[in-house]
Amino acid sequence: MSYAKPPSLLQLAIRSLLRDEELAISSLKDLPTSLFPCLLLEAHSQECWETLKALVQTWPFESLPLGALINKSDKFPSNPCFKAVMDGLDILLKQKVSSRCELQVLDLSNTGQTFWNMRAGADLPVHSEKRDLIVERPSRQGNAKPCLEVLVDLDVLLNPKMSLYQHLLNWAHQKEGVHICCKKLKIFSLGAIHVHNLKDIPLDDTQELEIDFFWPTLMPQNLKSLLTKTKNLRRLCLNFSIPDEISASEWEKWYKASMEFISDFSHLLHLQELYLESPSFLQGHLNEMLRYLNTPLEVFSLTNCTLTEEDLTDLFQSPHITHLKDLCLRGVPLTSVSEPLRALLEVNAVTLQDLDLGLCGLQDPQIEALLPALSSCSQLISLSLHGNSLSIATLEKLLRCTSGLEHLCLQLFPAPLESFSLQPVAFDLLCTQISKVIKDIGHPRSIMVSTSHCSTCAKKLFIHGEPKILPCLSCADDYKKLSF
Repeated sequence: MSYAKPPSLLQLAIRSLLRDEELAISSLKDLPTSLFPCLLLEAHSQECWETLKALVQTWPFESLPLGALINKSDKFPSNPCFKAVMDGLDILLKQKVSSRCELQVLDLSNTGQTFWNMRAGADLPVHSEKRDLIVERPSRQGNAKPCLEVLVDLDVLLNPKMSLYQHLLNWAHQKEGVHICCKKLKIFSLGAIHVHNLKDIPLDDTQELEIDFFWPTLMPQNLKSLLTKTKNLRRLCLNFSIPDEISASEWEKWYKASMEFISDFSHLLHLQELYLESPSFLQGHLNEMLRYLNTPLEVFSLTNCTLTEEDLTDLFQSPHITHLKDLCLRGVPLTSVSEPLRALLEVNAVTLQDLDLGLCGLQDPQIEALLPALSSCSQLISLSLHGNSLSIATLEKLLRCTSGLEHLCLQLFPAPLESFSLQPVAFDLLCTQISKVIKDIGHPRSIMVSTSHCSTCAKKLFIHGEPKILPCLSCADDYKKLSF
């Protein structure tokens, strides 16, 4: 843990208080609410586990985001911080009345960094490729409201009986009014021998599901009907890994199994975000997937596959793809589908905030055809055209065309073609020319220009909720940031 600034007088006073744990514990009944987060962070940092146990019993907030404080690589059940908190909860749950404790949710997922930053000034690392979901408290459907909910992310690697989840289930079974909620489920490298164990995991409250389908380790038919259990799912991420050398009969088997799995999209009545990585079987069949959607999506990401013009036409004509906030078609060849792509941008112009058309094979004619549609995306915040082929003239047109977008603050462009046909120094000269155009526009912008065509970098990350586009370590020297 680190603080953005040197220790304040308050932090020094808290550290002094913690030198006498008995005094610190006895002071909790009169401690101002605003000091609890700072005190808990220091108790965690100084390994004052008895104080931490007492803090849980008097915690004056509805939620305790503990997952943000514990390194993911640590083993939760044996982690001393986790053990102290659970010991405190054991005592709390036995009490009939607590004078000031408001705790209703123990959040063990990797969230809560904003809470600790706002309440205690702690600069905890938070990097995510996706926005934070707006998590809704699960409905108990007439059942008695639990006095404590425990939120947990579950990664299923080789065996879904992960130690933390099993530990929590065993613990909750001995308590009254405790509900364990699997908030996020990730499944990958799952052998068929373990699939039956998924039946023991309640998924009614799961908001995010990510599955890596590997040939032949994890096949779509292994998880048939899984989506029927995730009634409150908001985000679905499906990553497909299919070798090129499989036979035609095996390919047909994979296609049928994948489409059968996707048909269960019809059970997802609250889906907001859909991410599909390398779904090659959808080429020419995208409409078959779209018809299973029930709700308008906010995020649609389809990457590293080939689509037909008819697929793109079906996409912009779908009633569920008209209010997107985030559209990513990274790695999808778009050289011959500029007209349906333009229509797709137009139907989402009022809501679209983030657009990634990186590595799509776009050239000057396709980009210039998109300029009117791009200029109408009034809410656009970030735009990536990484890895395409643009001239300096088209890049200048693009900058000027989007100059009226007041929210657009983050852009990533490929280095102009002239960078590769002239002397190496030309790249710096062209960046200087681009900088002059940016200054003429007059709006503060952060613009990155890259000579890289790397398929693994330049992906958008959300750092403290704000979008950032970062290169991978091996390509850092190929990027130049232009901003004012």
